[in-house]
Amino acid sequence: MTRRPLLIALALASLGLVACGDSEPRVVSAGESEAAYVTLGATQYQVQISRQLNPSEVRDRANLIGIPPADRGLDAQEIWFGVWVRAFNRSERSERSADEFKIVDTRGHEYEPIALQPVNAFAYRSSLLQPGSEYPAPGSAAAETSSTGALLLFKLPVDALSFRPLEFEFSSAALSGETSSITLDV
Repeated sequence: MTRRPLLIALALASLGLVACGDSEPRVVSAGESEAAYVTLGATQYQVQISRQLNPSEVRDRANLIGIPPADRGLDAQEIWFGVWVRAFNRSERSERSADEFKIVDTRGHEYEPIALQPVNAFAYRSSLLQPGSEYPAPGSAAAETSSTGALLLFKLPVDALSFRPLEFEFSSAALSGETSSITLDV
């Protein structure tokens, strides 16, 4: 057997071995930047923007409404960091939107969002997305901002920004074992 057919035979054999693995493959979808559409289940997600928020700036104050009292204070080495997300259910069935989020830095440190109180009209809330719908809904306060996305608010240590790229990972309790991620443009 010549070298080329041998390589092809080995490649085909290895594909067969890979196919013999788990009976239910774990679907992982990853986006290289915030502009990418990433799929989780039948729903597509897009990070509209991510950035540090400044409580002293008028444009950021409304985003910081509804922080629970225990989480309101920032240490000298902490920042508020927002991730604005949109979701699109392109399927023909209702689907629950993602409900588990975290930011992971290159050291492996994980940061979860703060659960904002209902008074924050821009906060992301997991919901049942009807077929063909999008979140936030057109005409809602979150959809009408310049970011056109719903806010997930994080309290990050300043040094997390030195350990980039930051990965924004999300999943849904309704989709056991599936996780998707987007690299944040920080």
